[in-house]
Amino acid sequence: MILHAHLVNGVSKAELARVFGIRRETIWRWISTFAEGSQPVGKPKGVCSRAKEYSNLNPKPMPQKTASRLETPEEELARLRRENAELQEALKMAEWSNHAKDVMIDLAEKTFNIPIRKKSGAKQ
Repeated sequence: MILHAHLVNGVSKAELARVFGIRRETIWRWISTFAEGSQPVGKPKGVCSRAKEYSNLNPKPMPQKTASRLETPEEELARLRRENAELQEALKMAEWSNHAKDVMIDLAEKTFNIPIRKKSGAKQ
């Protein structure tokens, strides 16, 4: 939004820094980082009022995190058991997938008579 105001609408960096309450060096860094090679299009009339328009677009502060209620020991145990079951299922699927890939590699090595697996040890 700030870069857009500078590059498209021609609002000066000093004006943007004043309106948004940030340092000009920060705006310079943003321009060099995100608007590489971009030049301001032009400075239309009424630029000062444009910066004030953009100042109304400042995002609202993040809402405060609400205090989460503590779990009872029974709820925690149930949650941990569900999580454990999910992780065991994911491990089983990963092992099956790994085994299937090993079988496919073995079959390809046997069929095409070429080594596919990487050899261990130092390269020479």
